[in-house]
Amino acid sequence: MKTYRFECRSTRRGFTQWASVREDGAEVRRIDRDVWQETVRQFRERVGAELEAQGYRPEENQYTL
Repeated sequence: MKTYRFECRSTRRGFTQWASVREDGAEVRRIDRDVWQETVRQFRERVGAELEAQGYRPEENQYTL
C-alpha cells in the first residue's frame, strides 16, 4: 500500500517537519519542509496534493488542515 505521513520533531536548532513516503510500510522517500519558505499549512497542502496525484494516500489518523 502506498501511504504518506507527516512527522515533526523539535531539535536544538528549532522545529523541523517532513513527510515520510511509504510503500508497504517501508519508507522510500522523505520530503523536508523549508521552514523559511513555507508555512506548515502550505507544506501539507503542497505535499499532500503532489503525493495523492501519484497514487499515495494519507496513513490512518493523519489530520489535514
